[in-house]
Amino acid sequence: MRSRLALSALMVAAATIASQAQHARDSADRDVLAVEQQWNDARAHADVAALDRLLVDDWTVTHANGTTDSKAKYLADLKAGSRKFAGAVTEHDVAVRVYGDTAVVSGSSNSTVQYNGQAQGGALHFTRVYIQRSGGWKMIVSHATTRPGVPTARTERRGVEE
Repeated sequence: MRSRLALSALMVAAATIASQAQHARDSADRDVLAVEQQWNDARAHADVAALDRLLVDDWTVTHANGTTDSKAKYLADLKAGSRKFAGAVTEHDVAVRVYGDTAVVSGSSNSTVQYNGQAQGGALHFTRVYIQRSGGWKMIVSHATTRPGVPTARTERRGVEE
């Protein structure tokens, strides 16, 4: 009888711990997704102050065309108006993987962006890495690539598919 009681207590404890761990993972996923949404809203509205808070100082982005910008360059381009978003950035098929104080977010996005008068953005796959710092999630790197078989803003205008 004592061994059954001990086994039952152990099973309840294990279930409680598993439930708490799952809750922590779900909470981290929600928190990271909230920052991801803030990122998209801030860049769509050229909210440089919000982006400055969301990105670590040594953040970099590699755009779908292969160019890489630092945080300072990206924010300066938004502030100067040389990088302009037309409308919202939408995402789908988003996956969040949390590894302690690091999170990897991947998915697909659509946006219409002009950079120095040239079309950018469009239908992309992205990967972003976040870390927990100063009580919140901060993005440390972003990388995008063009989705194959999906016309980009540039090819749609010309009526040509890549």
